Amino acid sequence: MENRGIDGIVVIGDTTLANPDLTYVVGGALARGGLYFKRVANDPLLVTSVLDIETARKYRTVKQATTYTDLGYERLIGKYGRGNAYAQLIKMILERLGVSGKVILYGRSDLAGGLYLADRLRKMRVAIIGEKSPTILESARQTKSTTERSIMRDVGQKTSKIVDSTIGSLRNLQNKGGRLYCGKQRATVGLVKKWISIALANEELISPEGTIFAPGAASADPHNPGNSRQQLKVGVPIVFDIFPQSERGYWFDLTRTFVLGRADAKTVKMYETVREAQSSALDSMKDSASCEQVMTVACNVIERNGYMTLRELQRGEAREIRSGFIHSLGHGVGLTIGELPYLSLLSTEQLVRNQVVTVEPGVYLPGFGGVRIEDTVAITQNGVDVLGRSRQDELEVT
Repeated sequence: MENRGIDGIVVIGDTTLANPDLTYVVGGALARGGLYFKRVANDPLLVTSVLDIETARKYRTVKQATTYTDLGYERLIGKYGRGNAYAQLIKMILERLGVSGKVILYGRSDLAGGLYLADRLRKMRVAIIGEKSPTILESARQTKSTTERSIMRDVGQKTSKIVDSTIGSLRNLQNKGGRLYCGKQRATVGLVKKWISIALANEELISPEGTIFAPGAASADPHNPGNSRQQLKVGVPIVFDIFPQSERGYWFDLTRTFVLGRADAKTVKMYETVREAQSSALDSMKDSASCEQVMTVACNVIERNGYMTLRELQRGEAREIRSGFIHSLGHGVGLTIGELPYLSLLSTEQLVRNQVVTVEPGVYLPGFGGVRIEDTVAITQNGVDVLGRSRQDELEVT
């Protein structure tokens, strides 16, 4: 804050749900959200509902915590109306904390409401300013504390357990002439997703953005979730990408590609190429490594094996890339499923110790299928620490 000339920050939100900045500063989930205040070089203050105050105090992230009622918010509503009382409360607290310089608002709210709040505060002579990305809180959230990494490792181990148990159930399907059955019922994508949903619940995880289970040609579209009615069959690649979230708000990301039965030579080559690309990229990653160079390492492997990559766009050799390696290598993970840093050809950043990122090269052939292998890792001084690894490290599931 001091380096950026900021005197105070305010993090707002009616809930911590889908509000990573508020979740980060609070230290966990608050159903009714709150207001977080931080003056430069001073301890923060959290204001929340009487319903959430005891939960907030248990997190021990913010030593000073009080309620809206204790600060007379209801009286302000009676005097100024609900639409204006919020701004009045924020101004009053900033004055009590001695904040007189530039202030930045963080947190998630509807755009119209956020603009209205900023306008009201400016009219009351509060120096609200904007900030480009990466913001102060985005920068802080990039590196994970020991506690955060421990939470994410736990989510990773649970996620790996779900992947392994799901694939174990798939091994028990009956193969009748290339068609797969669960008892007398044809095995479908929808059936598998029901297994996954039950496993997530058993591990106390949620999946707000769903799960990808895409067989055959659908797997050539990186974010195709899979058609629930599609019937499973042997011999085709299946991309299984699972990205659950814990009750503490932290996400995890894991992808495995496999074939039920025997894989053909085309799929085997794709798989071996992607596995080599991921292994080479992981070997190149450590504190201070260039994000762009890590992506380049993966591209080198994939191009050497005869597939296109995004570098052909960069070099002006193609107008679009529909097959081959068509996305970036990875992204940060934490209180969101996609955040800084990004392992891409356009990145100008270096990796920093204790960042947590995905490493997920892929090769996709439209009309045929795709292969993607993804692990979530923490950056260390001399390499990476894999946070939860599935035992499914082979292509064929027989």
